[in-house]
Amino acid sequence: MQNLSVENFKEKELSDILKLERELFEDPYSEETLRKELKLPFSLGLTAKLDGEVAGYCLAWLIGETCEIHRIGVKRELQGMGIGRELLKTLFKIARERGAKEAILEVNEKNYRAISLYKHLGFSKVSERKNYYRNDHALILKLNL
Repeated sequence: MQNLSVENFKEKELSDILKLERELFEDPYSEETLRKELKLPFSLGLTAKLDGEVAGYCLAWLIGETCEIHRIGVKRELQGMGIGRELLKTLFKIARERGAKEAILEVNEKNYRAISLYKHLGFSKVSERKNYYRNDHALILKLNL
């Protein structure tokens, strides 16, 4: 995708990320949570910019040999265009450079678009948390990096 860049999450992008949080998630992160996340020494935040505007983001922890993906979101009108895939590919590259051997995440069992992306990238199911999202189960997925 032309005019797409993936960069480190900058504090000046916080308002755009908060807007996406409210648009995409039932339990959005607060500004305070995001600020704390950015200050953690093992946290990595990336933003995807399309024509200079924030189109998506991801947040992960890099701890030892594990890259734990906590959040990934792409503007609804831009989903399915490869932005999430580019965010994750960049995240995996950085994680490998920092010594990570695996990536893990959890996803709502009914988030079919996200599950399709994760499976396309090579993730496989390792566990399930019953009724984690109210009545929906969480799938725990893993990828060997």
